[in-house]
Amino acid sequence: MNPAALLSALRPLDGGPRLTADLVVDDAPSMELWTQAVHDLRTALDQAPFDDVRVHTIDSSAPGELRLDATPEPTPGHQALLVFSDCVGPAWQDGRAVELLERRGRSCATAVLHPLPPPLRHRAAVPLAPFRWRAARPGTPTAWLECLLRPGSLEAAAGLRAESAVPLLPLDDEGAVEGWARLVAGPTSGWYDGEGIPSGAGTGVWADLAPPAPSTEPAALIRTLEDLAGPVPVRLAALLAVSPLVTVDLLRALRRDLLPGTAGAAGTDGAVAEVFYSGLLVRAPERDRDAGGQRAHVLRDGAAGLLTERLTRSDAGRALELAGTILPPAVWARGSGPLPSVTPARSPRRVRRDGPPLSVRGVAPPRNQHFVGREELLRTIRAALVRPDGDGLCVLHGIAGVGKTTTAREYAHRYGDDYDFVWWCRAADDQSLALSLDRLGQALSVPGPRDGRGSVDAVLDRLRTGRVDRGWLLVLDNAGSPEKLFEYLPLDAGHILVTSRHTRWAERAEHPLRVGPLDRDESRALLRDSADWLTDEEADAVAGRAGNLPPLLIQLGRSLAQRRLSVTDHLEGFDRLCAELLLRGGPAEYDVRLAAVWKEAVAELGETDPAAAELLRVLISLGTGPVSFELLSAVTGPGPGPDDAGPDGVLHDKIGLDLALRRLADEALAVVDRDVVETHPALHTVMRATVMGPNERAAAERSALALLSAALPKDPIDPADPADPVARARIAEIAHRLDLPAALREPPETTGALVLAVIEHHAAVGDAEVAARQARAALAVWSRSLGPDDPALLAFRAHAERVPA
Repeated sequence: MNPAALLSALRPLDGGPRLTADLVVDDAPSMELWTQAVHDLRTALDQAPFDDVRVHTIDSSAPGELRLDATPEPTPGHQALLVFSDCVGPAWQDGRAVELLERRGRSCATAVLHPLPPPLRHRAAVPLAPFRWRAARPGTPTAWLECLLRPGSLEAAAGLRAESAVPLLPLDDEGAVEGWARLVAGPTSGWYDGEGIPSGAGTGVWADLAPPAPSTEPAALIRTLEDLAGPVPVRLAALLAVSPLVTVDLLRALRRDLLPGTAGAAGTDGAVAEVFYSGLLVRAPERDRDAGGQRAHVLRDGAAGLLTERLTRSDAGRALELAGTILPPAVWARGSGPLPSVTPARSPRRVRRDGPPLSVRGVAPPRNQHFVGREELLRTIRAALVRPDGDGLCVLHGIAGVGKTTTAREYAHRYGDDYDFVWWCRAADDQSLALSLDRLGQALSVPGPRDGRGSVDAVLDRLRTGRVDRGWLLVLDNAGSPEKLFEYLPLDAGHILVTSRHTRWAERAEHPLRVGPLDRDESRALLRDSADWLTDEEADAVAGRAGNLPPLLIQLGRSLAQRRLSVTDHLEGFDRLCAELLLRGGPAEYDVRLAAVWKEAVAELGETDPAAAELLRVLISLGTGPVSFELLSAVTGPGPGPDDAGPDGVLHDKIGLDLALRRLADEALAVVDRDVVETHPALHTVMRATVMGPNERAAAERSALALLSAALPKDPIDPADPADPVARARIAEIAHRLDLPAALREPPETTGALVLAVIEHHAAVGDAEVAARQARAALAVWSRSLGPDDPALLAFRAHAERVPA
């Protein structure tokens, strides 16, 4: 967050008491990465609405008690304390830093400003949990705030407790900082929701939830880095293997010059931060003088050899040359040893270039004028295609409408001058691709027949053997199943960029790239392209409902720009409006027509795989967001039983459920990760509005309710007993997924136990108002069906009467 954005986020303090602010900067070695962020933070705080700003330092890597220098005991209600730290030092691990926060929290409004971007937040050495806070008066010290775990969270469901918690404010989250500022300016009637460090975080149950100490074994560290961060940070780490010392300046230079990418949070690139915090680097304070006053690091013993195996000799040479210009001569005076022997990870096929020159005027589709963001993705595509040890293939996969084709267009235009020619192929099936390649053959004057496989083979041979100066790029757009198309790819001869909804393409590429929805800033920019008056909150609300899908965002932006319907109107009538916009077809800049694509895919699914089609309808009935595989498989067995031939039989068949999930993933109708499955919100709208008829909707609702009922924990859950977090997580997810109106349309004998269990869950986690409201709804529908002494009726009444209507 730049100083202007941070200052803007702190503006709510203008309406509160004039406070003195203590900024405490953690000066541990790991914080070297954030020196620019510290400067920006001090600049913003100097202009913020504080009476005075005092700056202190602590070192969370040093032993002993953490104390602030020469600071008198503050008067409650008149002081704020902001600690800027990555929360990874030993003092965070052993609880000394949390003790400092707790001491100051009794008299100050405290918060931790956290610079680590979301993918690295797991590196924090303290447990983090979702909390909500409310202030009774301005400047309320943190320990005096009304504080509770966010209802419905796994921590609340697990029965964890904390008397208070210190808000953790991600430096890249302007909304979190603004929410804390409003809390401090108080009093607040609503809650501020955010992440927090619980009191007593270093002891008891909370200590058990702190991240475990990372491995120090180099191979495990490299595997973890690749699994969590992807190939780019691993390549960056490998480039360090040629240097006898590592400094932050060298790390940033290698990323900037040899692996170009965009800067991330607080001006620090995500790949740089991933490597810095990976555990592969070890401080070498005895070499600080050689490093010219910078903090010196070396690779952990055994890491250099493993990383060197991932380098080509070309990459090693370029890295060594760059390191020679960055590191002082004293580093090399001690001797760096001979350059490690490096070999490519694979041996590319030899390609003859003794044919005629390839000369053709290729034309890519027009550039999308509404294209926003995707800078890191574009650079990653480039890096994948130009890999010296690669085969020239890069695959972009993802759901319909997410932006695969527009990203490929942008790449073709942005890097078009780096190729002799670019040729765009429609590749929905083998016939379409063959036709596109045949047209290329005509443009290249390839002799031979103009139809049949023979002409395609001649074109592929020309692409492999023709002379080129800069190479060529083939784009296979909207590619169908790879089983019939992969043989058409002239690998190792040029660059091939494939876009496809079929996830099986990912199995054919060395480094497949999944294209996800736009991020928050990109979605805002796309909406404001048409409706530039939208506030951040309004844009975020609309984008969230649209699932950050580019074509839908463009349509919604244009609808908002007409000003006939307000933002509130759009949100309240979103499902109806969204369905109408999708049915009209997407904007002209996007080839995909989402509603038509999804309707066709679901229709084909119903004909070829009824079990997968039924599972999709159940997922739609369970609502948006990730659904845990544990919930979906709550009633499965090793195979379908004699009574499982009904429409929800797939939920009872373990193998059948797995096969159905694979099919949904293959058709890009769901994203299936290891533990969860998720369908896009826009697909929910299309399914409910245009695909599922009334009978199908009713059947799917009943199947979903039956699943939730069967998934209920068998034994009652004691709210004071945290011994069974799995059961608590299960009931929390069931409560989140329950469609109460649908449940109340069924007789109480069918869904009464489910509704009552959810009501009791809300009451147990402190949401008495929600429990009472749902109990009154159940009484309004079922009171005549239940006898006067029915236990369920009595339970509903008890919950309804706890909170007045």
